[in-house]
Amino acid sequence: MWVGIGTLLAAGAAGDPAGAPINMWVGLSIIVVAGAIGGSVMAPIKYMSRWPFQNTWAVYSIWAYLILPWTLAFLTVPHLPSIYQEVSSRTLLICGVAGLAWGCAVVLGSLSMFWIGLSLSGVILMGGGTAVGSLGPLLISRPEVLGTRSGFLLILSNVVILAGILICALAGRRRDQQKDSTKVERMMSDDPHRFVKGVAATAVAAVLSTGFNVALFYGSEFNDLARAKGASLANEANPMWAYTVFFGYIPNFLLSLFRLTKERMWDNYRQGGVHYWIVPALMGMTWMGGTALYGTGSNYLGPMGPIVGWPVYMSMLILGGTFWGWWTGEWALCPTPIFRLLMIGVAVMTGGMILLNFVKI
Repeated sequence: MWVGIGTLLAAGAAGDPAGAPINMWVGLSIIVVAGAIGGSVMAPIKYMSRWPFQNTWAVYSIWAYLILPWTLAFLTVPHLPSIYQEVSSRTLLICGVAGLAWGCAVVLGSLSMFWIGLSLSGVILMGGGTAVGSLGPLLISRPEVLGTRSGFLLILSNVVILAGILICALAGRRRDQQKDSTKVERMMSDDPHRFVKGVAATAVAAVLSTGFNVALFYGSEFNDLARAKGASLANEANPMWAYTVFFGYIPNFLLSLFRLTKERMWDNYRQGGVHYWIVPALMGMTWMGGTALYGTGSNYLGPMGPIVGWPVYMSMLILGGTFWGWWTGEWALCPTPIFRLLMIGVAVMTGGMILLNFVKI
């Protein structure tokens, strides 16, 4: 379904060279939709009351990071196996390591959500990931830009983003100091050190999560081969995603296996109805749909995709995650000044992301 949306949007720009105004508009539009979809992935997990978090995550990750990416790649890219035979060892190594780093970030991010909640962990993770992820590709490809006006704007925008992260972290800390807590907050860990652990884990995850964008930046060889074999612009990134996400699945698989066994959680799968198996699959479809659309939109932006498209994508993920955190009651009984502080932090980070789009490379 999501590939169909991307294809329809892509059709509006068919025939224009990458980077043309119509392609820029289409690319950014697709990325906005992708971020809105991606920001909704974790929302249903709080309604899986009969399954502990780890049980739901284990099923979700199988769908999101293993079954669906490969299914999508095989369905949309002709002669898929030959692409992996022809792509260079360097590209395979970079995308594999980047995927592994991103997978570790996903594990840390999932733990931090359990420690400090969906909205706060999502804001720190996405904000920090944006700051590092937008600088990385530029520093690697065009380090001389840092001495220009665009370089100044790039640094300034990242300082603004980090300031927003600190404001959001402060709001989360003050929320935790309140005696009252919502039903959703009581579902989080009661570890007295959970806030410090959660923020630290999320900060590390923010850095490692940029492996996702590193793979996109260095994985153009996958796209070229897929296009040469008949894949459309909307689908040419799918072989790279399938390969990269496979390595990202490894940390998730190992952690799930360890925790389900150590904590004797396998019997939990006997509880709940059929929808407990359907919801994680739908979550996986949502994540894969947002990911595929991001790849499509980035392709339309050309070389600027990882630099301009990434902050737009991340800003939409933040807004989506914050909305669902509010909707599910994480901040329901929180005093108004504290919630207002969270909104100020989100606004500051969003402003930093907007500044990134004025950088001219």
